[in-house]
Formats: sequence, structure tokens, C-alpha cells
Amino acid sequence: MHYYPVRSLPVILFILAATNVIWGQTRSAILEQYIQEALNRNLGIQQQTLTYDQANEKIKQAKGLYWPKLTFEANYTVAGGGRKIDFPIGDLLNGAYQNLNTLNATPGNLPSGVQIPLFPTLENQSIQFLPHNFQETKVNFAVPLFNSDLRYNRQIQTHLQQSKQAELAASQHNLRYQITEAYLNYLRSLEAEKIWANTKTVLKELRRFNESLVKNNVATRDIVATADYELSRADNEIYQWKSRQSNAKAWFNSLINKPLNDEVIADTLLLRSVITAYNPEQLMQESAGKRFEISALKAGEQAATTDARRNAAQSNLPDFYLGGSTGFQGYGYHFADDQVFALAQIGMTYDVFDHGIRKSKTQEARLEAEKIRVRREEVEQQIQLQVAVAWNDFQAAQNSFESAKSGLAAAEETFRIVHNKYRAGQALLLEYMDAQNRVTTARLQQILAWSEVLLKEAAMRNAAGL
Repeated sequence: MHYYPVRSLPVILFILAATNVIWGQTRSAILEQYIQEALNRNLGIQQQTLTYDQANEKIKQAKGLYWPKLTFEANYTVAGGGRKIDFPIGDLLNGAYQNLNTLNATPGNLPSGVQIPLFPTLENQSIQFLPHNFQETKVNFAVPLFNSDLRYNRQIQTHLQQSKQAELAASQHNLRYQITEAYLNYLRSLEAEKIWANTKTVLKELRRFNESLVKNNVATRDIVATADYELSRADNEIYQWKSRQSNAKAWFNSLINKPLNDEVIADTLLLRSVITAYNPEQLMQESAGKRFEISALKAGEQAATTDARRNAAQSNLPDFYLGGSTGFQGYGYHFADDQVFALAQIGMTYDVFDHGIRKSKTQEARLEAEKIRVRREEVEQQIQLQVAVAWNDFQAAQNSFESAKSGLAAAEETFRIVHNKYRAGQALLLEYMDAQNRVTTARLQQILAWSEVLLKEAAMRNAAGL
């Protein structure tokens, strides 16, 4: 039987796979393509993008408030019933009219041939308040001459848009980390399966060798049963790692918003990357300036501060406006010269007394700005803590990998010796299986330790905003 040991090189290559696969410095064209696809397809990013687009529309609305506003209105009213006012015009005028008619009818009062028309008898009127058969068709216009709200509102919406933009960038940054983490987990499960597949190959050869020993009456049948047991255990481990592959693939595809069972391309070029040297002090110093969460909070703080200035300005300055209407108004839906009207207005509004409401709103906005400032300081401290913890975890993972690498070298050397002794009949099967199990365990420990280095590095870069 020929034994081909799986030494640390493939594992090291796999470990080097991930050092620089993080966002912005991805050395794998395949992984970068997956990341870009995720940025375009991920449902969470789509929601953040829509929120950012809404903020852009609010800026357009704030700019539009500076321009004159024209509105067209047309209405026609038919009414019946409702309140009425009685106007006794008949009672007021009919007596006078009768006297005039009597005087005018007296002979000799008027020159010959002149006739005076008789005054009619009038009915008392009942006039309803609701207009009937009344139409109004007009164009209204309004122009803000001076309004401090408009300028500050535009600034506020700009700051809020910057905050949403930073939040979107933060989500994209975090998604890049999640994609990288999921991809590394998938590669780790592939490598672990390969280790157990190689172990299974060795165990099959061991079983064949044991069967030859039994046939030659050199050993009893139990050594074959032992080999069968170890083969079944290897099959179970392969199944378990395939299950982990399926889970990692499903999680990876869900981040890209793809069917969960879609195949994921394993880029072997990642196995040739090199670990970047890091300066923990520099990471700590630069992290706050690179994290988009801080930018979002700063923009929110500026929006609240501007809102406080807006409320203070409204307490000190009046608003001026110009407006008017022109069109047709009258009874009967037709457009005649006697229905044409025009109206122009210039006005001013100023809150003389509001029982301290505006002052309270100003203080409320200042408190909001202070609250965001305190929150920003808290987040900065949390980021510092995250970077420190991530750096310590990264260092611990590297130390574990060095230990696992040394353990694998010792286990492979032990197995080589026991393997030769077993072939020469100088070692028990129990010793052989123990040495084989140690090699398999050491290989798994090394690959898991190295993948943990990569994952901790990804977490550290994420915390530092790289």
C-alpha cells in the first residue's frame, strides 16, 4: 500500500484563500462578481436603496417649494334647501308704489301724451344661503417672497439624504462581509470533505490489506470489522460535511437573492492570497473615520441642529407671500365678460403669541441633536471595542493555527512510522487506527483553525471599516 500524506500545503493554500477577499480588496474575480451581484439583488440592500431614493425625492420637493405654484380650479354648484334669509321687499315698497301709481294716474298731473309706467307689486323674497346654479372657474397662483422655513427645510432634507446614503453604504459594507464569510464557510466545508474523502481512501486500502492478512491466516477477522467501522465513520463525517456545504450554499445564495440550491463556484485562486500585515493602533485610530455608521449619525446630528435653527428663525422673522386668482365667477355655467374677475394679494404672517410652542420646538430639536451626539460618541466607543476584540480574536486564531500546524506535522510523522511498522507486522491495528485518527483530526483542526483565522480577519476588517 502506498500512502500519500496530505500535508499542510493544501491547507495553507486554502487558509491564504481569504485574507484579501474582503470588500474593496477582493482578489477573486468570481467572489467580486458574487458581491456585485449581491449588491444588486439583495432584498435588504434594495430596501435601503429605495429609502435613499425617497430621501432624494424629498430634496427635490424642498427645492420645488421655492417656485411659484399654479393651480387650476373649476366647480359648479347646484343647491336646494338649507338656511334662508327672509327679505320683506314687498312690505317695504308696495305701499309707496301704490301711492306713486295713484298720483301718476291723476288727470292734469302730466303733460299731454306722456305716460308713466305703473310700478309693479313686489313679492317678499326668501333667499337661501347656498348658491344655486353657480360656477367658479379660476387659476390660483402663490409665490413665497420670504420664508425661512424653505431654506432650512432644504438643508435638513440634504442632511437626511446624506444620512440615508451613509446607512446604505454601511449596509453594503456589511453585506460584503457576510458574503465573504459565507463563501469562506463554503470553502471550509469543501476542504473538510476532501480530507475525509482522502481518509476514506486510506481506510479502503487498509481494509484490503487486512483482508489479505486474514486470507493468509496471519490475523483474525476482527481487523476487517474494525476497518469497516472506521469506513462507516468516515462516510458519516463526509455526509455531515456535505450537509454543512448545503447549508453554507443556501445561506450564500440567500444573500444574493438566488435559489438556495444554485451551485456556487469555488474559486481556487483564493487559495493563493497572502495575509496582510495589520497595525492594531492604526486600525483603532482610523476605524471611526471609516465606519459609515458614524457618518450617518453625524448627518443626523446636523439635520437636528438645522431644525433647531429653523424653529428659532421662525420666532424672529415673519413670512411674506404673494398670491392671487383670476377666472370666471357667476350664475349659469357660461363664460361672459361680466363674470371675469381678478384678485391679487400680498401678505405677511408672524406668530405673535403661541404660548411658547415654537420655543419648545426649538429646544426639542436641540435636545435631539444632543441625543444623536451622545449616541455617536457611544457608537465610536463601541467601534473601538469591536476593533480591539476583533484584533485579539484574530491574534488568538493565528496562535491556534500555529499550534494546529505543529500538531499536524507531529501526527503525520507518527502515522508514517506506525504505518511502516504495521506493514511489517510490528504494530497492532489499534495503534494504526489511533495514528490514522490523529492525522485526520489534526488535518481538520488545522483547516478549521486557518479558516477561523480568515473569518476573524474578515470580522476585524469589518469592524475597522476596511
